[in-house]
Amino acid sequence: MLIQTESLLLPQPFNYVCSMYSHKQTRAVMRKVLIAIGIVVGGVIIASQAKAQESGSNAFMYGTVTTLSGDTYTGPIRWGDDEVYWVEMFNAEKTSNDFMKFLSRGEIDKLSKETEGNSWLGINLNILDIWEDKYSGSNHRFDTRFGDIASVEPTRNGRARLTLKNGVILETGGSGYEDVGATVRVYDNELGELKFKWSRIEKVDFKQAPNNVTDNFGTPVYARVDAGRKGVYTGLIQWGKDERFMEHTIDGKDRNGDRAIPFRSISKIVKSRGGSEITLHSGREFYLSGTEDVNSDNDGIVVNDPNIGQVIIPWRDFMEMEILENMPAGFAFNDFPISQGLSATVVTIDGDEHKGLIAYDLDEAWEFEILDAKDDNVEFKIPMRNIKNIIPKNSNYSTVILRDGTDLLLGDERDVSDNNSGVLIFTSKDDKPIYIRWSRIDEIIFD
Repeated sequence: MLIQTESLLLPQPFNYVCSMYSHKQTRAVMRKVLIAIGIVVGGVIIASQAKAQESGSNAFMYGTVTTLSGDTYTGPIRWGDDEVYWVEMFNAEKTSNDFMKFLSRGEIDKLSKETEGNSWLGINLNILDIWEDKYSGSNHRFDTRFGDIASVEPTRNGRARLTLKNGVILETGGSGYEDVGATVRVYDNELGELKFKWSRIEKVDFKQAPNNVTDNFGTPVYARVDAGRKGVYTGLIQWGKDERFMEHTIDGKDRNGDRAIPFRSISKIVKSRGGSEITLHSGREFYLSGTEDVNSDNDGIVVNDPNIGQVIIPWRDFMEMEILENMPAGFAFNDFPISQGLSATVVTIDGDEHKGLIAYDLDEAWEFEILDAKDDNVEFKIPMRNIKNIIPKNSNYSTVILRDGTDLLLGDERDVSDNNSGVLIFTSKDDKPIYIRWSRIDEIIFD
């Protein structure tokens, strides 16, 4: 049973307390009780907000920019005009030869060389040794999430030297990509937002953001996106591949004129006819049309999920998006583990099994590297560490099973089609690797 006192519903035990006092005393007791409850509730709300703010601040890239003059600036980092989160991708190309070219030149024996530095079962994978340019040819694309990078150093030839968190050094080029040569921004807590040209940067060192960071570029939009039969994905959002902060707005027109509704006021966006239905937290509803934010001119919705990777959903497949209040852990720099090398069992169509460290597509050798594929027009960029099984199905498609149980049928890209160059399997550091063509692979099971 509940009783109502000063518009607050209180449980039955308060009847007994109230019966011990006069009406005046009862009201005094109730005021004290209400104050106590208010303090408790307020504390819970503040703690919840603080936790959400802490999660949001740790999702931002953070580090120190050292300039050519030796000056250093530390704070949240924005790469160019785009990437701000650890889960977002650094895009470039490998400027040196991959495993396929290395193998075709008869130099596979060099992979067994012992080093004191970056090793992979004692097999040297330092860029200065195994991927040293020896002859010309096409280069492989290189993508990885910023959370797997320890530092970036611009080089004089317009390239970038990346040191990954596991110590591997990789030189990348920027032809056709914006991340090499980008302007780097730092949010200095005393000076505000600062911009540094690529030519003025000596080095960018990444690290975990302190929990007390409050000044940054905005508040992340964390949401659940329904792509119909293509799946439901949850993570940090880029709307139209552009807006990504709660301070940004959805622009459109309704019957009364132009509207610019901030994401922080929005609960749900539903594609409807030639526009979108917008529902606010208050329950108010608006139908907007007439702009690329809310119609088929939208460039797509990007979902960055740490357990899946990056999913780019075109407007055609988008159904609805629900903005979520509480962002979980998993987005911080320290949430990205140190890569040890891709270890797997490769099962051939003849039933033979070979276990060891592998070079997938004669190129990807580390967990931080990315598998690119599509489900029709939905694009997936999946870190290799998130994959449990890859099963070739036909000339253009493979089943990719993720560690969280997600089952995807993906195609169109060389990583999952018969354009794949196959795998090298290193069963030990002393033996030559076993090469298996893609057409001979029945399944790859990652450890």
